[in-house]
Amino acid sequence: MNTTHRAAVCHTAVTMSVQRVPSGPGRPGGPADGLGPLAREVALPHTPRLLRVRSRLFLSTLGAFLLLAVPLLGLVSQGVYGGIHRSFAERSLRESRLVAALPPVVAALSGNAAERATVNTVMNTYRELLGADYVVVTDRRTRRLTHPEPSRIGEPMAGGDFTAFLAGRSVTETVHGTLGRSVRSKVPVVDGRGTVLGLASVGFLLPRLRDVFRDVLWAALPWYLGALALALGLSLLLARRAQREMLNLEPEQIAGGLLHYRTVMNALEEGVLVVRGGLVYVMNPQARALLGVPAQELPVPLSALLPGGLPGGADVPLDVRGRPLLAGVQDTGDGAQVLTLRDLARVRALADELTQSRRYAELLRAQTHEFTNRLHTLAGLLHLGETREALALIHAQAERHAAHADAVARVRPLRLAALLLGKFDRAAELGVALTVDPLTAVPAGVPPATLDLLELAAGNLLENALEAAAASSGAQVHVLIAADPEGLVLEVRDSGPGVPPELAATLTRRGVSSRGAGRGVGLSLVQARADAQGAALTHDRVTDAAGRTWTRFTLDVPAGDGA
Repeated sequence: MNTTHRAAVCHTAVTMSVQRVPSGPGRPGGPADGLGPLAREVALPHTPRLLRVRSRLFLSTLGAFLLLAVPLLGLVSQGVYGGIHRSFAERSLRESRLVAALPPVVAALSGNAAERATVNTVMNTYRELLGADYVVVTDRRTRRLTHPEPSRIGEPMAGGDFTAFLAGRSVTETVHGTLGRSVRSKVPVVDGRGTVLGLASVGFLLPRLRDVFRDVLWAALPWYLGALALALGLSLLLARRAQREMLNLEPEQIAGGLLHYRTVMNALEEGVLVVRGGLVYVMNPQARALLGVPAQELPVPLSALLPGGLPGGADVPLDVRGRPLLAGVQDTGDGAQVLTLRDLARVRALADELTQSRRYAELLRAQTHEFTNRLHTLAGLLHLGETREALALIHAQAERHAAHADAVARVRPLRLAALLLGKFDRAAELGVALTVDPLTAVPAGVPPATLDLLELAAGNLLENALEAAAASSGAQVHVLIAADPEGLVLEVRDSGPGVPPELAATLTRRGVSSRGAGRGVGLSLVQARADAQGAALTHDRVTDAAGRTWTRFTLDVPAGDGA
């Protein structure tokens, strides 16, 4: 994946991650925009209508009310029924005690025939005053003296306990009597000497539970329907608000978009951080690895990751915990900043590979051009029959290549020797005399990083020297690679006009070149690699013993542990 494509993917992923929730119509990503912009960036899963947030909340609220309605009404009806039972039991005991103490009742049970004849009429009147369903008075053998239905007078009283009143105790019970299910109390009737003459019982018929349930239902139905309508209305408002906050997306669509976002963020080679108000809200695994921080919950202060804060621009070199990084900041326009991090060593390596590829392509082009010219010359000589001249040309070319090979024979590694050998062809193409100093040699045991630096520096410095010298008469370039007790020295001299004074201080900066726009990359790479290894790259003007002035570039590489 090239850098431009990675940057585009990164921008898309970060835009998804930092998009703010709209607070009203007309804002980016709000209801007015719909799913258009987002659907063009991410394939969102389809959500059936019944599974959308609004439908879910409406149906869940309706189902909860319907599910709780019957149990709730049952509990209320049971409570009402229990209250009625307790109220009737208390009234029954209280009224039964009053009846048992009435003189007509005592007289009727004592044997007074006149009182016995009128006691039922008195009790029926008393029953109507009390609002009871029946008032029953019996003798000791539980035969009725009174009853709401006169035909049942004289019959034994049905159901319940008939031993407690004989012992002088009152009892309250729920029984199924001749008139139905009722609550009644049995209170002993005693004379002045304390003798139990019979019992008095006041009863209240209990309503059926289903009748109580129906009455409660009709009484609570308006309130229940009102509460249901209010809950459904609130659920619709809440669903509408939730959908606005979720950019009109459904939960499955948000989850699908988040999975796509994580896939993109985790696949990027760059580290990505989203910063808002000095806090980091998004950090992909690559950013954690580049910053060398452990996995932790977000948000975290940016100062804990980058002590220097956000860099002020794009492609800014940073040193974070001893690791060189290349950072860039992009403002999203809504108060957030997107910080991208790249491994500077990796960037430099890619740039070096590109530079080497370009250099090898130039060398191959120069060799192809030269050999094409030689072949044309040989073809012409052979066509003219000048075989002796053709052989002389071949021998001269062979001797020249043998001399070039001898000049670089002591140079190791072979890549550096091949580079110098190729530069001879490049020099021939430009009409420049390239000389490799006889003292040129690279000792054994030089670290690979130093050899890479020498190869990079030699390629760029020689190319610049050849181009600079080509514009002068008697163009010459001289190169020396040698070792001394302090390290390695690479010296490239050319007979060109030298570095313009206005560029002398900034020559190794990226983009600075005396040859126009689009140049100024090679020296900046050499300078960056030299700084990383503690080497020094300098340039000056020198005059030799013959009075000739040269432009000299010198790379001093200090001796390391492996040199």
